[in-house]
Amino acid sequence: MKGLLWQPGRLGPVELRNRTIRSATNEHLSQPDGQLTQVWAETLAELARNEVGLVITGHLCVDRTQRADEGQPVLDGQTDRALLAQAAEKVHRAGGRIAAQLSHSGKKAMEAVNGRPAKAPEDFSPEELDRLAEQFRLGVQLCREAGFDAVQIHTSHGYLLSNFLNPEENLRTDQYGGRLENRFRLVGRILQAAREACGPEMALLVKADCNGCGDLHRLLELYQEAGADGVELSGVDFAARAGEKSPFYLQEALRAMDGIQIPLSLVGGIFDLETAEAVLEQGFTFVSFSRALICQPDFIARMKRGEQTKSACLACNGCYQIYRRRPVRCVQHKDSIPQLEKVFGCSM
Repeated sequence: MKGLLWQPGRLGPVELRNRTIRSATNEHLSQPDGQLTQVWAETLAELARNEVGLVITGHLCVDRTQRADEGQPVLDGQTDRALLAQAAEKVHRAGGRIAAQLSHSGKKAMEAVNGRPAKAPEDFSPEELDRLAEQFRLGVQLCREAGFDAVQIHTSHGYLLSNFLNPEENLRTDQYGGRLENRFRLVGRILQAAREACGPEMALLVKADCNGCGDLHRLLELYQEAGADGVELSGVDFAARAGEKSPFYLQEALRAMDGIQIPLSLVGGIFDLETAEAVLEQGFTFVSFSRALICQPDFIARMKRGEQTKSACLACNGCYQIYRRRPVRCVQHKDSIPQLEKVFGCSM
């Protein structure tokens, strides 16, 4: 196939077979206690078998007391390392590369799941921030030992690190609050810990909000200065854009890209080959897909074979809640996923 989308690309030390990324998308497929499952690993492998260049896991919580939902996996000392390694091996066998997204739920943690309230930036003592940086470091170490190609630090979508970066949500008055450089301080510490744990063979990636920090260009500079190998751009209001089928944050990202040298990827509102190519032509190194791959895990392969150029996704956002009513991940799906029924108690 001709086109920019099918050309190899590079993120730091990691080469990808094409310019497609499966953006981190919560699979909701852990055990109720946050342990990984076989079906979780197989879901990632299926994407790689269908030509996705980089498969990023759904967010893995580094603190099991602050999970975002009943099906979110945890990445800590109790994680099944064999399953973590199995996911990496399956993706590699299919010719893909795999990254783990590491996250802390922050204000989005579910008290009903965790048995304790969610934590905002102002709720952390200095000692707890030290511990948090080490939790991220441990998560990266586990991924490195399991053979992952990259990690992505989740600093967007209203989770904890997004809370710290957002001037409306970060109410701290110490060195972690106030101007952007201070609000970035915790992120910078975590990126430093992650960089050390990655070693030279793993890529260090970030997912960032285009519209949650006040100065996107400066934020990208800070990520670049911190040693990130790539930034994926999304936004705090992505869930409010049901029905939109054009790139959500293209203009914000284009205005902020000048002088940024590290690879950038755009996610949100990209549902067809023509749009993906146009995004690459405007200077992005990669294109990320999420809902299109929930709807059709083989969408990238279908595009490459020339069978399909537009996603069947309705952009209805039904995937955000359907698994609580029926054991499926898309409103168009007919085949049930037993693990969803087990965790959320739904049935067909």
